[in-house]
Amino acid sequence: MNLWEATARGFKSYFDFKGRATRSEFWYFLLFFILAYVVVWLIDQLFLPPILNLKDLPFGDLLPGGYVDNYVGITVLLYRPVMAIPTLSATVRRLHDVGKSGWWCCLWVLPVPLVGWIWLLPWLARPSKDD
Repeated sequence: MNLWEATARGFKSYFDFKGRATRSEFWYFLLFFILAYVVVWLIDQLFLPPILNLKDLPFGDLLPGGYVDNYVGITVLLYRPVMAIPTLSATVRRLHDVGKSGWWCCLWVLPVPLVGWIWLLPWLARPSKDD
């Protein structure tokens, strides 16, 4: 699977929280998410004024994006919710593929965002588990 196939499958499976996602499917989709985010962020930074400080939001200190750039514009604010569901569904399917419950995807944000990632990333990098 390549980047474009994984991206297409990720969007095709937008609301699919059942099934499995292979290692390449998940990581290519995550790569697309990151590359697209960089483009959106650059558009935001170069052409649009910031409209919100993430630290002003309730629990804003816990938002991972606030650690990098807490002032965001409209394109970043639109990008995040649009991509949240397919990213979560891809994570859930990947966790199913390694034999874990999809609920572990909550570690992306709970209890503390970056701490949960340390636990979650090794699972996401594992090879597929045969049933």
